[in-house]
Amino acid sequence: FGDRLLIDNLSFIIPPGAIVGIIGPNGAGKSTLFKMIAGLEQPDSGEVVRQGGLVLASLPQEVPVTLTGTVFDVVADGLGETASLLSRYHALSDRYAHGDESVLDELSRTQEAMEAAGGWMLSSKVEQVLSRLQLDGEADFASLSGGRKRRVLLARSLVNEPDILLLDEPTNHLDIESITWMETFFKDY
Repeated sequence: FGDRLLIDNLSFIIPPGAIVGIIGPNGAGKSTLFKMIAGLEQPDSGEVVRQGGLVLASLPQEVPVTLTGTVFDVVADGLGETASLLSRYHALSDRYAHGDESVLDELSRTQEAMEAAGGWMLSSKVEQVLSRLQLDGEADFASLSGGRKRRVLLARSLVNEPDILLLDEPTNHLDIESITWMETFFKDY
């Protein structure tokens, strides 16, 4: 990294069902290794080989300051391209449920687009992960505590049912209650 060698002659395989912990001092290259596994950074030499069709998700160390919207929107964003359509349908449905009939035509068009894209199954996946992580989909993400934001980011990572889930210092900025919850969640997952 720069002129500092972080990783040299590393070779490993992550078998299905494995739980792997990477432990080392600050600055040793753990986060850089995660970024290489995720395809966000490339090694200076050698290669990272991923199985075809691999679904990978990660929980970053820090909560991105750019995330906005409802908890549902942030979690749905983990689904990729269909996420914006799903979030739009969810927002229009909420407005209609609260008496705004002016959105009915747009809601109908969005519903048709959702059907064509197979979005109903994705909406169900979002609702399931929200329920499992005990999150209110209607809550404003920006107004949540740090621990709740981390839980939302975990839901965002899990909604696409990844084959590999990279947790980079997952307990950063969490209180004891949230850490205990996370430990219990992963034991049962």
